[in-house]
Amino acid sequence: MVSTITFIQANLKHSIAASGILTRTVGVTGVDMVLIQEPWYHDGCVSGLGIPGYTLYTLRGKERPRACILARNMNIWELPGFSCRDLVAVLVKYDEYGAERRLVVCSAYLPYDSEDPPPSRELEDLVRYCENENIQLLVGCDSNAHHTAWGSTNCNGRGEALIEFLNTSNLEIFNRGSGPNFCTGVMQEVIIITLPV
Repeated sequence: MVSTITFIQANLKHSIAASGILTRTVGVTGVDMVLIQEPWYHDGCVSGLGIPGYTLYTLRGKERPRACILARNMNIWELPGFSCRDLVAVLVKYDEYGAERRLVVCSAYLPYDSEDPPPSRELEDLVRYCENENIQLLVGCDSNAHHTAWGSTNCNGRGEALIEFLNTSNLEIFNRGSGPNFCTGVMQEVIIITLPV
């Protein structure tokens, strides 16, 4: 028997309304894991995502986290050595045809105003760790980068740097469809990408 783990990914843009919509969506769909970027932050913690039967994995401390994972209570262990303000990683153990499998799941925010091009050092370290340990990896990422390889209308320097990194790793771009996933009043673009190994 194969255990199927279901995922969704969302950038909440620090919005209480988006958090409410996501909470209702999780309640209706029963999805197993949500990879979240830019969660709503209120009174010193990520707020609006309290769902019975789910645990929120995020950086705790003084800095406002920009990545978190909301997961159904299952065999999950947080990987604090790979977690920071902009990246949260967990190890999931599941059963596949009677064999135990391991999967690292990561929510990453790659800040548009970073002095360094993507990927972040933390994401690069996590990818190398999973490759060295032969552990499957799934990254839900707000890349803040443009590249036609994942459906953007153009390429920018951040996109070129990220695609160069992807070409040196086992990560693949898993986006499907061509619709934009970042929309403002003046722009519609694809910057949210999913990267499985």
